[in-house]
Amino acid sequence: MLPHRAIAMPDILAPSVAPPVAPFASVDLPTAPPAEAFPPVSAPLDGPAWRAHFPVTGDLAYLDHASLGPTPRLTAQAVADSLAEQGRRGSLAHPGLHDIADAARVEFAAYIGAPPAQVAHAANASAAVSLIAAGLPWKPGDEVVVPAIDFPSVVLPWMTLRERGVRVREVPCVDGRVEVEALVAACNAATRVMCVSWVQFSSGCRLDLARLGAACRQRDILLVVDGVQGVGALQLDVADLPIDALVVHAYKWMFSPQGVAWLYVGERLAQRLALSAAGPRSLTPRDSYFDHRYEPRAGAARYETGILGFHGIVGARASLALLRAAGPARVEAALRRHADHLARGLLEAGCHVQGGADRRDFQSGIVVFRHPRHDAAACRLALLRAGVVTAAREGHVRVSPHFYNTEAEIETLLRTLRDLRA
Repeated sequence: MLPHRAIAMPDILAPSVAPPVAPFASVDLPTAPPAEAFPPVSAPLDGPAWRAHFPVTGDLAYLDHASLGPTPRLTAQAVADSLAEQGRRGSLAHPGLHDIADAARVEFAAYIGAPPAQVAHAANASAAVSLIAAGLPWKPGDEVVVPAIDFPSVVLPWMTLRERGVRVREVPCVDGRVEVEALVAACNAATRVMCVSWVQFSSGCRLDLARLGAACRQRDILLVVDGVQGVGALQLDVADLPIDALVVHAYKWMFSPQGVAWLYVGERLAQRLALSAAGPRSLTPRDSYFDHRYEPRAGAARYETGILGFHGIVGARASLALLRAAGPARVEAALRRHADHLARGLLEAGCHVQGGADRRDFQSGIVVFRHPRHDAAACRLALLRAGVVTAAREGHVRVSPHFYNTEAEIETLLRTLRDLRA
């Protein structure tokens, strides 16, 4: 290895000496993949052109997107290119990453139908919900309503308010079903917030956000929604929904790197939500690090405190481009077909399927079942031996295909389960 060249002081001062690297303007920062990088609209979503974007299809029938979305090729390449550029340019690449984060905010906002000014980057769903819990004005006796079967990130942030006299009311659910009527019935004059998952992680139950949001508005209750198990799989337009916040950690159905999440803050919530944590990104731009004027930025960006996971955000932009190219309506239609195929086949195999045959209130990408003879762990292991990846959750097997999965992969799962029963 050659030693580093010693640079004499006169060399540094001499104007004729060229800098060791090109100026910042030449830094090659990654951009989101263009539409031409993806198959045409005429290409079937489960065909070879789309499946080629997912290396996982080479070895596995991957039906576990509710746990973790496999990284698409273009997403992995975008992250690698971003890291390589930082390795090549160091701090010269850093300012441009802030621009990329702002572009990602605009792109995600468009994906959910929100104004960019109402979207903030977050580290994960728990952090985003905790930000809301910490920033609202509470008084002793106030209440928060949550489903008893919901994911910890929906429930635990509100538990921290107990020391301030806030009660968390957990609403019982039966067979994985979260009922709008039961949630509303649990509210009273002291209820300030309801926090729910749009799609339940353990059952696939899908809440009617329009109906639930309307009931909350009538009672002046803020509705905070965890969209982790829905966004990327199902169509959503927040402009059409009476919800006050949407939290999305993008590493599941959106195929993004872990640690990339977004928070949508509706106008009603923005009027009540104080800044509970602050850092350089929370404040208006300034020219000096010694300028400590407390002037929060306009819009939801004020809830971003400091350095973001920029390289993960680069990958998330690539995954967002992929989902846009696939088309949200086509993606949801494909998932609905897969879910219906699974439910019918599982019932024919003698399994108990949450939601039953008609799957009313369970129209999501998740299908959950119990086998008549074997427990969830044994079923998951048998499926894994057959090359099918699923998850065991709360005594059930959870299956969560995405748009690129094939009918043949669904049939492999069903055949394996039928063989288990024989």
